[in-house]
Amino acid sequence: MTPKRPTDPDSTLRLNRYLARAGYGSRRSVEDIVREGRVAIDGEVVHDLGRRIEPGRDTVTVDGMHADLPTDVRIYAFHKPADVVCTLRPQGSQRGLESYQRGADLPERFKPVGRLDQDSTGLLLWTDDGELAEALLRPRSGVWKTYEVTLSQNLGKGLERTLADGSITLDGRPVRPCRVHADPSGNRRRWQLELHEGRKRQIRRMIAAVDGKVVALVRMAVGPVQLGRLREGDFRRLTNDEEQALRKAVGQG
Repeated sequence: MTPKRPTDPDSTLRLNRYLARAGYGSRRSVEDIVREGRVAIDGEVVHDLGRRIEPGRDTVTVDGMHADLPTDVRIYAFHKPADVVCTLRPQGSQRGLESYQRGADLPERFKPVGRLDQDSTGLLLWTDDGELAEALLRPRSGVWKTYEVTLSQNLGKGLERTLADGSITLDGRPVRPCRVHADPSGNRRRWQLELHEGRKRQIRRMIAAVDGKVVALVRMAVGPVQLGRLREGDFRRLTNDEEQALRKAVGQG
């Protein structure tokens, strides 16, 4: 048998980074796959998170299936409808995302980035680039997410400053300062909020903290990517300009 040539360190990737690029989740989440003994290199199960892979030379499998790097990573915008949970499979009587993915013929390696709660609608990004997904989910990445919020009644005078200045505490720690914009018509039931963190049901809980109630919440943008006229339940692939702008926003461009 001909021995393998020595590995060039400049051409290798750490195992967790390789699996993230192959679409198995963020670098942190794929570490669980390795620890569970589901990953093999050239037929040998590995548990070493620091193991280095040389693409095109080493054969990597997850659960016996080839884990190859995609030759064309993609990013899609999806308009999540109301009454849909951000898990692939249904949760009890709640609809999940799997049927939409299947209906769009989107391969299983594509995963949604982050979440929108069941009652909220709007922009949800999907990608097979685990590193990009991880970067988008980091609050320190600085990517602002824009939401249109409709309240059950007018927001009290001056409370928009309370929402914006970071003085609200959730889960025992203050929220990050955000941007709050009034509706151009002067309607104090309608607001636009921009956040770059994403705690569970954060906007609804912030509004509740100032004695308000959200009746409709739509995510309109993630960084430079706009929801636009995308219909509920539909996907569209990001343009090259959108992708490059998004990567630049997280420091990848």
